[in-house]
Amino acid sequence: MPSMKSAIRYWRIFEKYSFPPVAYDSTHLPSLSVLPVAFWWSHQHLDCRLITTRSFVQSKKGFPPYRSNYECSPKPQETLINSPVEEVKTTKVDHLELEEDRSAYVNLGFSPAQITQLFSLQLDVPFQSKLTAISELLLLGLSITTILKTLEKKPELLGMSPKHLKERADLLRRFDLDAGSINQVAVNFPSIFTVPHKRIKSLENLLKEKCLFTMAQVSKILQTSPQLLLEELNDVEYKFQFAYFRMGIKHREIVQSGFFQASLAEINKRINFLERLGRYQTPDKKEQTQIVNPKLKSIIRASEQDFVIEIACSSIEEYEVFKKLLADEEEQRRQQEEAMEEFSDSENDDGSGSE
Repeated sequence: MPSMKSAIRYWRIFEKYSFPPVAYDSTHLPSLSVLPVAFWWSHQHLDCRLITTRSFVQSKKGFPPYRSNYECSPKPQETLINSPVEEVKTTKVDHLELEEDRSAYVNLGFSPAQITQLFSLQLDVPFQSKLTAISELLLLGLSITTILKTLEKKPELLGMSPKHLKERADLLRRFDLDAGSINQVAVNFPSIFTVPHKRIKSLENLLKEKCLFTMAQVSKILQTSPQLLLEELNDVEYKFQFAYFRMGIKHREIVQSGFFQASLAEINKRINFLERLGRYQTPDKKEQTQIVNPKLKSIIRASEQDFVIEIACSSIEEYEVFKKLLADEEEQRRQQEEAMEEFSDSENDDGSGSE
């Protein structure tokens, strides 16, 4: 057994790290003389052993929790208790924000199904930006159905600034496009809202100043053939010249036929085929022909089978042979043009060298 002096020293340590007074009431401590050898552990280990008992007594008696400088490990219960509370708060906030978003779209006229469709697009755009962009599109005359179809094809539209959308709306109104026309263009060609303003103006100037279309005709072309905005201006001009000079078609029929919607290569094939069969003739300077030409609209809009059988009065086999011959002729023509260019370049080189 330890000496009395050592016992007194350990008793003082015990007093220093012991329970509050109430703990003595509920715990009967033995005398120093009968304390077991296991009691004489270090005071740090003793304090760790007593934390659980102390916390239990304090929770029963209503005392504030005791904290020691020597607590052995953090209490995992605190993490388990605090984390769910934070998740619940976050979930409640997200739920409230979602309800506010839904209410805003309901005020714009969206149905629950349309709101679900809009959210399913998962557009990484701030809520206020989306709401502003959609509001501008509604003011432009687009229906909610059209807006959703447009966003599926062109989701970056919602990233456009309100200023850009307002300017684009003013530009489209200047072309006298009504609500129905704007909805049609938006669904078939959503890039109408993202194409640079300068590009639209350049196409307008080309059609008005070089091709001599009226403003009403330009509006109709833009409505029916908005893809021209993505084509090279030289190609658009050449296409017009093919119709006007090669085919003898005037402005009104070019617009009404939807000429700019068709591929120039396909139109060229069909016109050549009809000419070789004697079923098409380019008008003379007096706009006269010796035969009655089929309407341009029927030539370019008919399916290949209907064109061959009903308009050309021929067979699919004959048309296939003709297309192969035409491709060979065009290849030979291309090679001849390249040879002429090389010959011209060599002559220029010789002339500059002799000087």
